Amino acid sequence: MIAPRQRGITLVETLVALAIMGLVTTTILALVGQNARFTASAQDRTYASIAADNLMVRAMALSGPVDIGEEIGEVEIDARQWRYRQTITETGVSDIVRIDIQILADEKDSAAAHVIARAITLRKAN
Repeated sequence: MIAPRQRGITLVETLVALAIMGLVTTTILALVGQNARFTASAQDRTYASIAADNLMVRAMALSGPVDIGEEIGEVEIDARQWRYRQTITETGVSDIVRIDIQILADEKDSAAAHVIARAITLRKAN
């Protein structure tokens, strides 16, 4: 008589399936981690843009003459301190100045700090 064929999965097939599942799981975990980092970065850029816009509104709302030069300071948005650099320069056009506001990354050296957000405008000097 002929022996009936055995049915089921072999050990090799099981190991190959486990290896494939391991690769897929590792890839999914890496993507989830990358997505979390991207979301945090996007949130930081959004808050930095809000800080730059707020500082620009403050600079435009000044009623008196503006001082030419650079100012470095901090502003609080969403219970977090953001460092900024505000530079006011002459444009060469009579009574018009350029206001450049940069929100800086957390580096201590403001000259080499990475700019996260920026706002630029022109206004009358007085």
